[in-house]
Amino acid sequence: MHFGQREVTMRMRLVSVFLVLAALTATASAKELKIAYIHSQKILSDFQEYSEAQRTLDDEQKKWVDQAKKMEEEITRLEGDLESQNLLLSDEKKAERQKLIQDKFMEYQRFQQEVWGETGKLYQRNKELTQPIVDKVNAVITQLGKDGGYDFIFDAAVGNIVYARDEFDITQTVLDDLNK
Repeated sequence: MHFGQREVTMRMRLVSVFLVLAALTATASAKELKIAYIHSQKILSDFQEYSEAQRTLDDEQKKWVDQAKKMEEEITRLEGDLESQNLLLSDEKKAERQKLIQDKFMEYQRFQQEVWGETGKLYQRNKELTQPIVDKVNAVITQLGKDGGYDFIFDAAVGNIVYARDEFDITQTVLDDLNK
C-alpha cells in the first residue's frame, strides 16, 4: 500500500492532535506542583557556623603553609651552603650534603602530599568541619519542604534553573531557620 504525500501529512496532523490532547488531559488531571529554589552558595556564605568553620580551616591551612615555607627555606639554605662551600668540601662531604638535601626535599614532598593530597589533612579537616553544617542545611531544607508542601526544591547554584520567579526563592527562609 502506497500513501501519497497528502495522506502522510494528514496522518501526521492527526497524530500531533492526539498527542496534544493527551498531554492536555494529563496536565489537567495532575495535581499542581509546588516548587521552590535556593541559592546554596548564599546560604553557606551567610550562615555563621559555616563562616566560623571556614575561618578555622583557613587558620589551620596557614599553619601548614608556614610549615611548608620553612621546609623550602631550609632546603634553599642547604643548597646555598653546598654551593658556596663546594670547592672547600671533600667529595665525601659533598655527597653527604647532597643526600641531606635530597632527604629534606623528599620530606617536603611527603608533607605536601600528606596535607594537600587528594585525601590529605586539608581535605579531611574540611570534611570534618563542613559535613555537619551541610547536614544541618539539608535538614532545614527538607523540613521546609515538608512544612511548606513543596514537591521540589532546586539549588540555583547547581545551574539547573533557567528561570524562576523570585517568589519561589526560599533562600532567606532557610537562612532564617538556620540562624535561629
